[in-house]
Amino acid sequence: MELRNPLFKNLEKDSSYIDDNTSCATVHGTFGKTLILILVTIASAIAAIAFLYNLNEENVGTFIGLLFASMIVALVSGLIATFSVRLCPVFSFIYAVSEGFMLGIISALCDLAYPGVALVAVVLTFVVTLIMGILYFTGIIKVGHKFKAFILTSFIAIILGSIILAILAAVNVPGMRDILYNPSNPIGWVIDVFCALIAALSLCIDFDYAARLADSGAEKKYEWKAAFCLTTSIIYLYLRILELVVRVAAASKK
Repeated sequence: MELRNPLFKNLEKDSSYIDDNTSCATVHGTFGKTLILILVTIASAIAAIAFLYNLNEENVGTFIGLLFASMIVALVSGLIATFSVRLCPVFSFIYAVSEGFMLGIISALCDLAYPGVALVAVVLTFVVTLIMGILYFTGIIKVGHKFKAFILTSFIAIILGSIILAILAAVNVPGMRDILYNPSNPIGWVIDVFCALIAALSLCIDFDYAARLADSGAEKKYEWKAAFCLTTSIIYLYLRILELVVRVAAASKK
């Protein structure tokens, strides 16, 4: 019952190992590359927000085209970065740019409805990531089989639960839309808090695999794949935190 980010699973299958320690992957190297990708993502998000705030009838078509293009590019580049170590550095950047554009749009729309929520979500994401890193590397959180099994089970429950709720809400089952859209619904609160918590805890598994990569002496080029994996996890955490912050803001308006 090992939970593995599929990106790390692929990494373990195709990574080669060398004896020269100066050319080996390190945790610091992985974190440095992760920071670069995050900064690229943020820069792209800022550009998207600027584009959105300057939207008019003349460039609305261009904006919609860029939005759909970013979705496709993010998917394709993410798959390539996942399965090709050689191309991972290039396509990690492409993914960061395209994903950042989408995140910028999502964040801007949420911020228009509830001013300030995007900035709060960004700050909380980095704080939570830092805390999870401290908890893991100080040994407070141990990533063992039971921990991985719990996270795996939780992710399966989140995926299946989301699908079921969406279907039930689509067919107008009483109460389902209230859970999804009513910010005061207690069940919705529990779901959002649980999802954010699991997203945060899953970072420890990513840290664990990055550390194992360094300990096993994998080539330095694999730092990019580990960094790409951590970037996708942090982005997922941000989306979960943003959803929770929006719920808080919406509830406070009532």
